[in-house]
Amino acid sequence: MLILFIVLSQLSFSQDARLKGRIITEDKSALPFATIVLDSTDYGATADENGNYAITNIKPGHYRVIVTAVNYLISEKEVDLTNGTPATIDFILAKKGTDLEEVRVTSYHTARQEIKQQTINTLAFKEQPATLVELMNRSSGIRIRQTGGLGSQSNLMLNGFQNRSIKFFKDGIPLDYLGSGFDISLVPVNMLERVEVFKGVLPFYLGADALGGAVNMVSRNNMQDFLNASYEIGSFNTHRVSLNAFHINKAGKLFVGANAFYNYSDNDYKADVQTLDSVTGTKEDYRAKLFHNRFSNVYAEAYAGLRNLSWADELKLSVTAFLINKQLQFGSTMDQPFGAAKARQKAIIPTLNYKKNLWNDRFSVNQFLAYSSLNAETVDTAHGSYDWTGAYTYNPSSVGEITSRGTLSDIDFQNYISRTNLSYKFNTKHQLHFNAVYNKYRRVGEDPYGNKFKNGVDALARPANYDKLIVALGLSSGFLDNRLQNSLAIKWFTYQTRATDADFQGNEVTTKNNKAAWGIAEGIRYTLSRYASLYLSGESALRLPELDELFGDGNLKLSNFNLKPERSLNLSLSYKVSVPEKYTAEVNTFYRHTKDMILLMPYNVLFSQSQNVQNVRGYGLDADGRYFITHWLDVNANFTYQNLRAVNTGYALTEGARLRNTPYFFANAGVNSKFQAVALKEDKLNVYCYYSFVREYYLDYIPKDFEPKGFLGLFGRARLDAHNIIPNQHLVTAGVTYFPEKNRYSIGFQVKNLLDARIYDNFKIQNPGRSFSVKLNYSL
Repeated sequence: MLILFIVLSQLSFSQDARLKGRIITEDKSALPFATIVLDSTDYGATADENGNYAITNIKPGHYRVIVTAVNYLISEKEVDLTNGTPATIDFILAKKGTDLEEVRVTSYHTARQEIKQQTINTLAFKEQPATLVELMNRSSGIRIRQTGGLGSQSNLMLNGFQNRSIKFFKDGIPLDYLGSGFDISLVPVNMLERVEVFKGVLPFYLGADALGGAVNMVSRNNMQDFLNASYEIGSFNTHRVSLNAFHINKAGKLFVGANAFYNYSDNDYKADVQTLDSVTGTKEDYRAKLFHNRFSNVYAEAYAGLRNLSWADELKLSVTAFLINKQLQFGSTMDQPFGAAKARQKAIIPTLNYKKNLWNDRFSVNQFLAYSSLNAETVDTAHGSYDWTGAYTYNPSSVGEITSRGTLSDIDFQNYISRTNLSYKFNTKHQLHFNAVYNKYRRVGEDPYGNKFKNGVDALARPANYDKLIVALGLSSGFLDNRLQNSLAIKWFTYQTRATDADFQGNEVTTKNNKAAWGIAEGIRYTLSRYASLYLSGESALRLPELDELFGDGNLKLSNFNLKPERSLNLSLSYKVSVPEKYTAEVNTFYRHTKDMILLMPYNVLFSQSQNVQNVRGYGLDADGRYFITHWLDVNANFTYQNLRAVNTGYALTEGARLRNTPYFFANAGVNSKFQAVALKEDKLNVYCYYSFVREYYLDYIPKDFEPKGFLGLFGRARLDAHNIIPNQHLVTAGVTYFPEKNRYSIGFQVKNLLDARIYDNFKIQNPGRSFSVKLNYSL
C-alpha cells in the first residue's frame, strides 16, 4: 500500500484547482449542510456544521457556483479557477419568501439549532464496498459490535452508553416502526446522504427518550432527479444490491421515488470453537467452518408526494416492505451449534408525513404517522442435535435443538406511532418547540410447542400491550449575534404495560407496570471563531424500554415484562475546530450516572434477554483528528477511553468492576488519497487504508484488583481465566476506488481484515476473517 502511494504521488496534478468558503445566513449564523455545486459538473460539496466547505481536484476553468439550502433562496456566483492557491467564495443566503414561485430550492426544513453533532458524509463513500457499520466505527467515540457476519445483531456504543440507550432515527423519525428491516448493519451507504451523530442532548426535532445520544440516518433529499445503482460481491458468497431513484415534475409539485436493497451471504467463515470429546468428556479447541449461517433480506420502499401547495409544503405517502430469512448457527454465545433452526421476519408498513410552514414561516407543523405489523417466525423441530462438524444425532426424546420442547412460533408485533413536531419562532433569536412521540404496541401469536395455560390455551395467544408517550417542550435561543446558542428542554415520560404469561405449572402470571416521570436537558454551543466551537450539555432523563426489550424478538431474544426504565444523569463537554483543507480536531469528555441501565445479556448459552444493571457510573474521553498533508493526501486518527463501573452492588467482587462485555479503549487510524488523470484524461483514483484497535475486555465482571496494572489498564494482562478475556484486536482494511469517467461510473475493491486476525465482538462471538469485495456503482 505504501509503495502504491509513493508511485501515484509522482503523477502529474496539472488539472488540480480548488475552491473553499463559508455559507452563512442574513443574521450572520452559520448555515450547516448547505449544498455547493459547480453548475453542469460533478464537482460539489456539503458545508460542515460551521458552514465551511471545500471542493478539491477541480479541472481549471470558468464555473458558475450554485449554493442551495433547504428553506433558503438559491445563491449563485461565477469564478475562474486556476492551479495553485485555492479560490475563496463566501455566500450569504436569504430566507425564502412567501411567493413559492420565486423559490428554486423548495425543500422543507423545520428550523433547528444543533448543539453537538458529528456528521458522517456517507455520499463521499458510496463507491466503496464498505458497510455503514465500518464507516461509523472509524469515528471517535463510536463502536458498533456485531454478533457474527452479515445480518447479525448489531450493538452501538456511544459516549459510555450502548444498545437502545442510543436512539436510531430515519429522517428524524424513531426507527421503531421499521423493526429489523432498516438495521444499521443492512442499510447500504448509497441510500443515505449523511449520518448525523448526536452526543449528549438531542435536538428538539428528534424529541425521543435517548440517553447517550442518537444516530439520524438522512436519506438523499435534494429534490433533484437522480438514479443510483450498485452491486457488490464478496467473500463467503456475499452479494449486496441497492437501487435508489427519485423524480420530480417540472412544476416542482409532484414527486415519486423508490429505495430498495438486497443482501445475501452464506456467512460460512471459519471460527475457533470448542467441541466435546465423547470419550474423555473434555472440551477441545476446534477450527470450524460455519455451516448453517446463511442470511438474506430484501427491503423496498416506494413513495409519492405533493409539494408547495397552499395547504401543505409537503405531503408524503410511503409504503415499505421487507423480508428477512436467517439460519440460526448459534445462540447468545458460540458454545453450542445449531444445524436446522431458522427464523424469518416480514412486514408491510404504510407511513404518512405532513409538513407546513405558516405565518411567514413563524409557525411550523410536522406530523408523522405509521402503522407497522411485523411477523416473526421461528422453526426449531430438528428432533436431534448437531456438532461443529455438521454431524447430526437423532434424539427421539427431543423436538428441537435450541430447546428440547422445540418451537414453531408465529408472532405478530403491531406498532402504531405518531410523532408531532410544532415550532414557533418569536424572532430570529428565540424559538419555541413542542414534540410528542406516542407508541402503541401489541404482541400476539401462537406456538404449539410453547407455554400453555392449565386450560390448554397457548400463552402467546393472550395479547401483551405496551403504551408509551414522550412529550418535550423546549426553547432555543441565540445571543451575541448567534455565537452563543442555548437549548433548554423539559420532558415528560409515561408508559404502561400489561402482559400475561404461563409459568411451568400453567398458572397465569399477569404483569402490570406503569410509570410517569419528568426530565430536563440543557445544551450550550459557543462559536469561538469561524472554525472553532465549544459545547456543553447536561440532562437528567428517563429512557423507556423498547418493544423488543420487553417482548423479545420472537427468535432468540426473550421477553422481560418486569424491565424497569433507565434513569440517568449525563454531562458532556466538547471542543471542535475544523479548517477546510488543513485540519480537523475534536475532544469530547463525558460523565454518566445511570440507574437500572438496560443491557442485553446472555440468559443462558442459547438465549439472550434485556436486563437491568442497578447502578453504573463512569466518565470518558474521546479525541479525533484529521490532517491534510496535501490537497490529495490526508491522515486521520481517533481514540476513545471510557471508565464505566458498577457501583453500590452490595457484592465485594463486583463493586467498582468494569461494566461487563464493554470495551473501555478503542482507537482508529487511516490514510486517504485522491489522484486524477491516472490513466485517462478525466479519471480519478482513491486509495485508502484503515487500522482499528480494541483493547482487551471481559465477558463477565472481574474484581478490580484482577485488572491489568498498567496506566488506565491499557498495558499488561488481567490476572484471571483467559476464557473470560476478549483479547486485544487489530483490524486492517485497505481498498481502492477507480472512476473511469468523472463520478458517473466507479469500481471499488476492498480487503477487510487484511492480516486475517481473530476478531471478536459481543460476548466473544467471532467475526469473519480476511474477506475480499468488489463494488460496481452507477449514478445518473
